[in-house]
Amino acid sequence: MVRFYGEKPYRAAVIYGGPGDIGGMQPVAERLGKTFGTMEPIQSQYTIIALVMELRRQLGLYVKEPITLIGHSWGAWLSLLVASCYPFLVERVVLVGCPPLEEIYAGHIHERRMKRLSKEEQERFVWYMNHMAVISEDGWEDLRQLMIKADHYAQKPNAVSYAHLDGQMYERVWPEAIAMRRSGDLMRYIQSVACPIHIIHGDYDPHPLEGIINPLDSLCIPYRLQILQKCGHAPFDEKFAEERFYQVLEQILRS
Repeated sequence: MVRFYGEKPYRAAVIYGGPGDIGGMQPVAERLGKTFGTMEPIQSQYTIIALVMELRRQLGLYVKEPITLIGHSWGAWLSLLVASCYPFLVERVVLVGCPPLEEIYAGHIHERRMKRLSKEEQERFVWYMNHMAVISEDGWEDLRQLMIKADHYAQKPNAVSYAHLDGQMYERVWPEAIAMRRSGDLMRYIQSVACPIHIIHGDYDPHPLEGIINPLDSLCIPYRLQILQKCGHAPFDEKFAEERFYQVLEQILRS
C-alpha cells in the first residue's frame, strides 16, 4: 500500500522508522505534499530482503524518474539499502535521525536514553522493548510517552501521532538489522551507494552523530550534513527545530 500527497510527479518518498512504526512519517508527507508530490510507502514485510523488494516494487509502480528517499531512523537504513540495490530508482537519500552504522557506537544510544528517564521509567522502558509483541494498548501509549521523554528535546505542543507500531515487525526485523550492522554487511551495502547522501541530525538525538559520519569518512563516502539545534530524534516533531527541518528538506528537494 502507498499513500499519496500533492500532485504528480512524485519527487520524494518518506520511509518511516521502527521497524514497524507505521504512519510515523505521515506529518512529513503531508507537509511536503503541499509543494512536492510525495509518496508514503507502507511497510508490510517481516524480513529485510522482503522490505527492500517491497519498497522497490512500490517505487517502480508510481515513479518514472529517480526519486528522493527521506528515511527516518530505521527508514534511513532501508533507504540506503534500496539505493544500493536499485540505484536507477534513487536520486538522493536523506538520512533523518539515522542510527549508528557500526556496532561500536550503538551502546551510546541506550546510555543516553536511560540518563533522561527515572529508574522506574527505565525499568518500564526496558520491559517494553523486550516484549513488543505482547504490549497492551495502554502499554503502547506508555511506551510512546517514554520515547518522547528519552528522544525529544522539546516536543511541539500540537504534535499528533499517526503512528501504529507493528510489534511483530520490530521483533523480527530489528534483530536482523543489528546482525547486519554487527557483521559489517550494512556498510558493505552502503559503500556501493552512488547517489548523494544528505544527513539531518538533531544535536539532542540519542543516536550519536559520530556513528554515522565516522564510518562514512573511513570509506571516503561523501555526504552533506545539517545539524539541527535544540532537536532530538524526530525533527518534524520538535518545537524549536521543525521549521528549520522543513526548510532544509525543501532546499534539498529543489536542488
